[in-house]
Amino acid sequence: MTVEELRKRKKRLKLTTQQLALLAELPLGTVSKILTGETKNPSYLTIEKLEATIEKEEMLARVEAYQKAMHQYFLEHPEDEGNQKKFEEIYRKVNRLNDAPIPYAVPREEESAMYGSLALQDQRITINELSKMGESRDLQLIDGHLVVSEMAGVSHQRMVKRLGRSISDFVEKKQGTCEVFDVGVNVYLDEDEYTLVIPDIAVVCNPSQITERGVVGAPDWVIEVVSPSTRQNDYHKKLHKYMDAGVREYWIVDMDRRMVSVCINGEPMQVTIYSFDDEIPVHIYEGELCITVCK
Repeated sequence: MTVEELRKRKKRLKLTTQQLALLAELPLGTVSKILTGETKNPSYLTIEKLEATIEKEEMLARVEAYQKAMHQYFLEHPEDEGNQKKFEEIYRKVNRLNDAPIPYAVPREEESAMYGSLALQDQRITINELSKMGESRDLQLIDGHLVVSEMAGVSHQRMVKRLGRSISDFVEKKQGTCEVFDVGVNVYLDEDEYTLVIPDIAVVCNPSQITERGVVGAPDWVIEVVSPSTRQNDYHKKLHKYMDAGVREYWIVDMDRRMVSVCINGEPMQVTIYSFDDEIPVHIYEGELCITVCK
């Protein structure tokens, strides 16, 4: 299986890179580099594991689709209850299958008008589908699941502006390659189409990650200012998502508790809690920049 075939079949199954790596029992970074083309000559064993995983998931998807279609058919045709042979004939005809056993049957490219398709049914939303809902600062995606937040309050916006100004002043003086985004920027954490986040503040030090549509890949530093509607996501979903994607440093600024949780990526991840009155060293700048939130 070529890498291009692997990408296509992964996309058809609607698997995220993280899910594929977990199922194949491979490091996320290894799988991500193969799918993005960064690894030019992946090892034979790694490709074998990925191919075996994809084939197994495709088989399970086909079996699941078959079982769902059979259940739906007998609900609509109670007079045929238990007559699996009749359903089998109809299913093969409708889905244009060959004579091989169902788990290895060849599916149609398009969905069947009757009884669904052999593709894995999934309710996740893609980035393209999200864009059709209209541009909104309050709509984000995490692994295909819609995240809706309330409009940020004034105190939240003031905090983001204050932190953004402190970081921007330092970056300008340092005259390096880093760029600060503190007014909302699309961040495509994975190479797939199921995750789109808009951090309150993102610092990106690799110019090649910055495109007209947003930031592709993990920023070096992300800051989220907690709001009542974002608390659960900021402390849990986004924390794990950012760390898995490779964000080097993640700050959670909690105005209600007047504390900052600083998460440094690594094995294991390091988490340090600071108060708003503490001088907080920035890890990606090796302490050259320290920020006091309420200075």
